[in-house]
Amino acid sequence: MPSTPPTVPKSRRSEVFRERLRSAMLEHKLNRTSLAGITGVDRSTVSQLLSEHQVRLPSGHVVAELASALGVSADWLLGLSNSTLGPGEILRESLQVATALPDRADVHIERWLQEATGSKVRNVPTNLPEVMKTRATLQLEYAKYEGKTPQQALQSKETRLSMNRLVGTDYEFAMPVQTLTDFAQRSGIWAALKPAQVREQLLHMAELCDELYPSTRLHLYDLKQRYSAPVTVFGQQRAVIYIGSSYLVFNTREHIETLTRHFDDLVRDASVLSHAVSAWLTKLAAGVKL
Repeated sequence: MPSTPPTVPKSRRSEVFRERLRSAMLEHKLNRTSLAGITGVDRSTVSQLLSEHQVRLPSGHVVAELASALGVSADWLLGLSNSTLGPGEILRESLQVATALPDRADVHIERWLQEATGSKVRNVPTNLPEVMKTRATLQLEYAKYEGKTPQQALQSKETRLSMNRLVGTDYEFAMPVQTLTDFAQRSGIWAALKPAQVREQLLHMAELCDELYPSTRLHLYDLKQRYSAPVTVFGQQRAVIYIGSSYLVFNTREHIETLTRHFDDLVRDASVLSHAVSAWLTKLAAGVKL
């Protein structure tokens, strides 16, 4: 697991190097002679490196040979990182890419939600929260969507909504207030909706915000102050960024904590907090001219 590089005083760098070299040798059950044979470094040099009287660090070439033989990173041996993994290994461990093809997207989401059962889920949706969409909205979005019909989208929505209604659920949404004001004005992709359908959607969201609160909470932030890509944090298990064709899946603690802090900042700076969203949506709906 990657970690923030520690601050090691120069006076302790040789000591840290010596301690980590000993530790790695013990783990791999290597003595000075066998390590020298594997690396091509003289046995006398290995002995010097392990000596408490040695205050100088070895050359970069020797460090690289030792790190390779011991299966650790050179940075770890030198005390520059708390991770034994090299950069390529860290990247492979911390990041996965999941294809978001129409026939697979729900499979990923459902599995991640199941694995996060009992944990807090934080979500910045692509537009409106999926569990709060009406039939008319889903019909518009999925009419030409490959791999899923509007009816299938509605069934999926109902399944997720039932999960949000379970006792112990902790689900939090954050989205731009501008998305909802644009929706109310039938801007962009919403132009094909009728005013009555727009009002129905806003009132449906208001009702669900009341019904599901406080286990499910929706916060509205201002795009003039904050921005976020579509992101979901599934408890401590993983954090996912949606880029359209794929999900970027982060599995390490540092990445998950970073995206969690990002989400919490959206909530902290929200212009409409969850307890006030239902009334705000109701007022927005009332302003839609039929």
